[in-house]
Amino acid sequence: MIAPKPTAIVLAALLILSACSTSQVIANLQIALDAVAAGLPILSGITGVPPAVVSDVETYATATNQALGQASTILAGSGTDAQKAAQIAAAFAGITAPVVPAQYAAIANLVATVAKDVAAFLSSVPSGGSAPGGSAASANVTLGAGHTTKWSSHDYDVLAKCTSEANANAIKLQALKK
Repeated sequence: MIAPKPTAIVLAALLILSACSTSQVIANLQIALDAVAAGLPILSGITGVPPAVVSDVETYATATNQALGQASTILAGSGTDAQKAAQIAAAFAGITAPVVPAQYAAIANLVATVAKDVAAFLSSVPSGGSAPGGSAASANVTLGAGHTTKWSSHDYDVLAKCTSEANANAIKLQALKK
């Protein structure tokens, strides 16, 4: 069985980790969205699984996808890194990976993959902390109180694509519930 992974642990890591490069943040966001999208065929083809398990996994995938979509919008929006990190943490607050019995391996693996990819994304979000000198982050951001990561026009385009992907995932997830 997969143990629940409280988002609070991941959120705590988010607040204490230093900034990563903008490309890594966006790549991690895309990976997490791709994990949700990759799970859609698994969720649509579920048979022989108790309805409560299916409902829990669909609810988790929907909430996670929604939070990822919000995160892409937040990252592209205005505010300091600390403000954005707090907004992203709030978007993920209360989302907990469901416990899936081991006999439903495909679903259990889906949940574990999404949880791992979301944790990687959250840990890469710039939080306004300090980065070690010479890191990839130092080339993209100047850290300090009230710092705001500078995104390139390409970054904004990719963040918009992430928002669109989250919206497309949401439509497909909604269709599963009918």
